[in-house]
Amino acid sequence: MQILLLGATGRTGNLILASALSKNHAVTVLVREPSSLTSTPGLTIITGSPMAEKDVEQAIKAAPKLPDAVIIALASVRETDSPFSKPTSPPRLMTESHERVLEAMKKFGIKRLITISAFGVGDSNPNVCWPMRMMLNHSPMAFAFSDHNAVEALVRKTADEWEEIPQGEHLEWTLVRPCMLNDGELREAKVLGGQGKGAGLLASISRASVASFVLSRCLEGGEFLRETPVVCV
Repeated sequence: MQILLLGATGRTGNLILASALSKNHAVTVLVREPSSLTSTPGLTIITGSPMAEKDVEQAIKAAPKLPDAVIIALASVRETDSPFSKPTSPPRLMTESHERVLEAMKKFGIKRLITISAFGVGDSNPNVCWPMRMMLNHSPMAFAFSDHNAVEALVRKTADEWEEIPQGEHLEWTLVRPCMLNDGELREAKVLGGQGKGAGLLASISRASVASFVLSRCLEGGEFLRETPVVCV
């Protein structure tokens, strides 16, 4: 398949990129710093911002054929990994990027979107254990979760709007909600429905496991269309 990947230099996005190339998918990435990636067969690197319409469209048109799917693995960045550290990303990085991407997908007739969201977003929030829920909702982490919530609302609204267009494309979205991410080994992901009921106190999943889930089950397997799978191991 031809894939457009945003967030390829992040810790999860980079694993999605490596896994996609190892499976002989062709991948176009849109990155601010192309020097952070190594040129390799099957990879097209475009310099730009996911928040800029012209850059997103350039990335879509860069390969010989249009993307079969768009995978978004963007993340809000903080000064350190501490949940109490100051955010350094624009406040609507993920939402504005999705706005540009969804506009371009509609323009070019691309219908498959897979986004890395998070457990604790939307209707999964009540199922996060209360100490972690307080942190997600009231620490600087709330900055990113507010953006994730806006993305989910935008994607659902856009899908409904596409449905109203006679003979138009239907947006086939998946919003993957991983539990706490770590850098552990690859293991098979468990899906806890769309809301994560029964996730437990310290539910987690490795970034490698998320990358595998996104490619094998969501993209290649075509599972979880218009769903929000909560995944852990």
